[in-house]
Amino acid sequence: MGGPGVPPPPSMSPPPGYVGYGQPGAYSPFSRIRGISKALVVVQIVTIVVTAILLVVQLSLAGSADDFLNGSITVSEFDDELVPFFLLSTLSAAIALAGLVLLILWSWRIAGNLQKLGRDPLTWKPGLTIVVWLLGGCTLSIINFLMLREHWRGSDPEAAPYDNRQWRTGPVDTKIVAWFVVGLVQVVVSVMSGLLAFGGVSLGTTSADVAESLSDRLGFVLVSGVGAVVSGVLLVLIIRDLTARHTAATREE
Repeated sequence: MGGPGVPPPPSMSPPPGYVGYGQPGAYSPFSRIRGISKALVVVQIVTIVVTAILLVVQLSLAGSADDFLNGSITVSEFDDELVPFFLLSTLSAAIALAGLVLLILWSWRIAGNLQKLGRDPLTWKPGLTIVVWLLGGCTLSIINFLMLREHWRGSDPEAAPYDNRQWRTGPVDTKIVAWFVVGLVQVVVSVMSGLLAFGGVSLGTTSADVAESLSDRLGFVLVSGVGAVVSGVLLVLIIRDLTARHTAATREE
């Protein structure tokens, strides 16, 4: 405090644009993910619905496939019945592409936030999240599982910054493990069926290829379709719960 005749010290005013912590508009060094996660959940739910409809369409085509292979209907008639299947397959692929872009952006921001939270050393840095979602299928989704596991552990709101022992050894959500296992089962089914499948049906060059897939491998088609629906549901739950956990750590409102 200044004495008589001494002016008081100048007040320390905050820099322009500063808002106190916890107040509306407060600056945060973290990237927001809540909006992306909401869009991602919507896209994934649409994917699940389209996948389920596609499975029903494939099952309904089994009888027509037998008729075509037996010569009861012509290739033109069978092709006409395949139109809904191919339209839904195209729609499913387009939705899957949109979901892939959102997954990459979602994981990119989570990984960047984990670096800012002091989760060091971080294995799956932002740039690697692109590689994981694009090429994860080539590794039987093993790297996807490892990345989601790190996302989950690093997003622990109770973990102290730079405390590797606390966050790296934390438990993993069982849904992430279940999602990985379901994905492995789908791969095993594809290998057993001897097919490169798209929506549960082989990618062939002729109507006969599709008909044989529907007629001879209907069981594999069913297991693959159900597996895709279950995997989609698990992924929605993972996105929802991981987003809630992560935003608690970054204090995103």
